[in-house]
Amino acid sequence: MKRAPRLRGVTWGHRRAIDPLVTATEAYERTFGRVGADWSVRDLKAFEHQPLAEAVADCDLLVFDHPFIGEIAGSGLFRPVDDCVAADDDAFAGPSLATYRWHGQLWGAPVDAATMNAIYRDDLLRQVDHEIPQKWQDVIALGDRLRRKGLWLGLANGDHHGFLAAGTLMHNAGASWGGGSDGLVIDRDALGEALSALAEANAFAPPECLGMNSIALHDAMTSRDDIAYCPMTYGYATYGEADFGVRRLSFGPSPGRVAPYEAGTLIGGAAIGITAHCRDVEAAKAFVGWLVSPDAQLGIFAQHHGQPAIEAAWIDPAIDRRFNGYFSAVHSTLRSAAVRPRFRGFGRFERVAGQIVGRFLGGETTLPAAVAAIVDLSGAHQPAPD
Repeated sequence: MKRAPRLRGVTWGHRRAIDPLVTATEAYERTFGRVGADWSVRDLKAFEHQPLAEAVADCDLLVFDHPFIGEIAGSGLFRPVDDCVAADDDAFAGPSLATYRWHGQLWGAPVDAATMNAIYRDDLLRQVDHEIPQKWQDVIALGDRLRRKGLWLGLANGDHHGFLAAGTLMHNAGASWGGGSDGLVIDRDALGEALSALAEANAFAPPECLGMNSIALHDAMTSRDDIAYCPMTYGYATYGEADFGVRRLSFGPSPGRVAPYEAGTLIGGAAIGITAHCRDVEAAKAFVGWLVSPDAQLGIFAQHHGQPAIEAAWIDPAIDRRFNGYFSAVHSTLRSAAVRPRFRGFGRFERVAGQIVGRFLGGETTLPAAVAAIVDLSGAHQPAPD
């Protein structure tokens, strides 16, 4: 009897992403004797910006981020996964499951949950005898104190990450981007205030932060001894694991400008989708359904550098200890996280808006010009009919 072909899966290139999937695949095949997947990777920039038609060209399963949902649903490139993932939002951390639902159908199985949160080096903060910031004013005070000691704040302002930090500050202040049909309505004054606040913190960050994404910032904070605290970036719990030694990271809620200070961060995370040209749809559904089960999420993902998406993992004390308190520190932030617009074309808006924010933070353009450019850009990126 001819054996069914193995599925081809693509995720992004980090141990948080690839290690749990490879280990879970081995366990699935060993336990059930069913077809799993061979996994390959693309870098974070491709994960965040690569056109879908390119990303799915040679795979059956694709790990993706939720801003692609509107494009996924209208592209014909993916299959819905409603029949292999239970429609129980409460079983997943924060709004993780809801982010992958579009017009009543589910297009991704959440295997990873994240939002913007604070990260810091406890050993470096002890050098300045400063408490963990609770609100944005505390961040600025800490930045000033750090610089007096030759230390820095850290920010991930590369690609679109600076724009998403500004968006988090807007949402925290009650100025969401929401509009009709999940469109864009950006308040000019609120955007200006958020960019001004971000620039104030950026004055205490090293120049290279202008080119960093979240992975690069985590790598820098665990490989050098001068970046002590970041108020908000997409958190990677694995940098809190013991193998980072004395440089392992600690985590905290995102400190916004308005109480409740941890509320309004922009959710991240990742889901697995089944492509339209998948060679074995039934095998893919069975496998994807198992990847979001407690056995996989609690028993494998959390033991192999993963960042599980199910709520049970976020309240498990043993998992929390393994990751240096990441889950307990970030849980309240994730539960109150906001969902970015997801209509077709939003990814392009996000990318260009990030470039504008980068030019502003780098001193290449003024605050009024940056605000005007982003607001004008939002008017040109509105939902197309599905």
